[in-house]
Amino acid sequence: MAELIPAPFADLVTRLYLEPERQDALFELPKRAWYLPGPETVDMSVKFHGHNAGNPSGPASGPHTQMAQNILLSYIAGGRIMELKTVQVNDRLDIPRPCIDMTNVGYNVEWSQELRVEESLREYVAGMMLVTMARHAHPIFQESLSTAAGDIIYDISLGYDLEGIKSAKVQQYLDGIRDATAEIEKLRREIPRQFGKARDLDFRKQVSSTLTLSTFHGCPTDEIEGISEFLMAERDLDVIVKMNPPTLGKERLEHLLNDVMGYKEIHVRDSAYTGSQTFDEAVDMCRRLRDFAKRHGKNFGCKFSNTLEVTNHRDFFPDGNEAMYLSGLPLHVITLTLTDLFRQAVGSEVPISFSAGIDKGNFAATAACGFVPVTSCSDLLKTGGFARLGDYLKALEKEIKATDSKSLDEHILRVHGNENEARKLAKERGGDPVTWAGYLNTTVAAEAARADKRYYHEANSRVPKRIDSHLEILDCITCNKCLPVCPNAANFAFPSEKGEITYRNYTTENGEGTFGDPLVFKVAKTSQIANYADFCNECGNCDTFCPEYGGPYIEKPSFYLTRASFEEAIPRDGFLLETQGSGVVILNARIEGQPHSLEKRPGLYIYTTPEGAIDFDEAMENVKETRPTTDGRTTFDLGRALMLKVLLEGVMDTSRVNQVNAGVLAGRF
Repeated sequence: MAELIPAPFADLVTRLYLEPERQDALFELPKRAWYLPGPETVDMSVKFHGHNAGNPSGPASGPHTQMAQNILLSYIAGGRIMELKTVQVNDRLDIPRPCIDMTNVGYNVEWSQELRVEESLREYVAGMMLVTMARHAHPIFQESLSTAAGDIIYDISLGYDLEGIKSAKVQQYLDGIRDATAEIEKLRREIPRQFGKARDLDFRKQVSSTLTLSTFHGCPTDEIEGISEFLMAERDLDVIVKMNPPTLGKERLEHLLNDVMGYKEIHVRDSAYTGSQTFDEAVDMCRRLRDFAKRHGKNFGCKFSNTLEVTNHRDFFPDGNEAMYLSGLPLHVITLTLTDLFRQAVGSEVPISFSAGIDKGNFAATAACGFVPVTSCSDLLKTGGFARLGDYLKALEKEIKATDSKSLDEHILRVHGNENEARKLAKERGGDPVTWAGYLNTTVAAEAARADKRYYHEANSRVPKRIDSHLEILDCITCNKCLPVCPNAANFAFPSEKGEITYRNYTTENGEGTFGDPLVFKVAKTSQIANYADFCNECGNCDTFCPEYGGPYIEKPSFYLTRASFEEAIPRDGFLLETQGSGVVILNARIEGQPHSLEKRPGLYIYTTPEGAIDFDEAMENVKETRPTTDGRTTFDLGRALMLKVLLEGVMDTSRVNQVNAGVLAGRF
């Protein structure tokens, strides 16, 4: 099974500083896709549990916030409230591969962190430190991504029961989140000397004081309450409880899903209802927790919503997965309806965060409901990836300007003409007029969503187009769609020299060597795609959006950082780059399950296969020596040697920074 492996912090820092200078990108996100607010940008700032954030957007707790580079990517794309991926005591889950199906609507079968708990802490602290460096130390970011662009908030997430949360492992994690000094100092020492000024930055010691509780499906009300009370009273955390879509009730939910939106093929599992709270239970619980929070000087809120448990009716996931979890556009309508009904029941006093089918087309309308934050996951897994966050903010800014507002708060009051009614409610029932305006706007947004046919089945039945072509290890149509759709930045591009080389395979027998017939080795493109295996969890998303068959994470060369991870992946093919003194570089390879290597020495290449080794000159044209393992007939496939040469030279070309050569640039080897 594929496992995520955090990168050395030195390599991540090196990429932060060098990649924008050398290729106008950062972790393969091009500069043109960064969200760079300027002095004319309208005020979209919000408050979250009393803390300031530059805007209400960010990635939802999920694949976009599980590793350090994800968090940095979320920030440069525009996110200012990061819902860090849920952590739980059981950190050795066996997750099916592939696990994410974004062919159209959106389904998944993964539901918790894929790192060890202690690794999650390290990644969240590392991500926070990278963002701080980008904001305060990097010359490219200083002007646009300074503190003037708005503060940033990290919201942690825990699951799934009280026993697990009270475990020593999770409690140590919370201690580290509360005071990350030890982790910060450990990582600070790993910052390369060439970027030494970053070592002097004042990194915040507390990652977060807010938490979103994800109890998933089947957790009883008293368990949810017990966890929330423990976290507020004993851990001094502001708490948001994530609600589940079945709380809407079977009749209303399935009427919306199957009848109104027309998703006849989607069937909600009975267990989704039997394991979830009823609407009345949820409302009563939230009222009690709201009062409990007030007594303890904390903040309490609700998040709408979790994914929806449905019957697996597709053949995307491996056999044995009877259930899968619905996300994306149809969930937006269901969740917004539930949120509206909930608000009508509890009033405006319970703050609400929102994450369900958010995209460019509905972010502004949802933000106008006063939800904080408004986060996205499924849409960020589509073409463009993290860059789609910036589109949300541009759409919101356009809407704010359309109401002649100077801030998001002013826009919330004006957008649907509810300002007078909101001020009246605030006067009569207490509270803030902006909050009441958001309360009233929720009904408007929910009604509009139910009537909008872009959420319906007919508009969401198309699949990404394929061409009649299968991926190979080198050359593809180089559309680069696979780069941004990976939330972990596992896929990357490297340069290659376009051209054709005539070569002849070399055969030895009884000490004699002969060349075979002339063959042609061709490289058709000046840019190639590879996969950094330690960042790849084989979710399958790059395959969904690749126009060619085969899957980039399967067919393109997979590079591993360490020999341990390279060997752990046996029998899967892959590559490992190692360096030695005096300019020696070795590309180890596993090809069709067999070991190969190409060693580059000054003036010499050594190609080793299971059948023996052959030495070439630097041009790889003249054979200097052969060392077959037997006296029998041995043929060396020199086309394969040329392929390894292209890979070795390409990933080691530091004119373009990638995760493979970052260690060299960082001075680690």
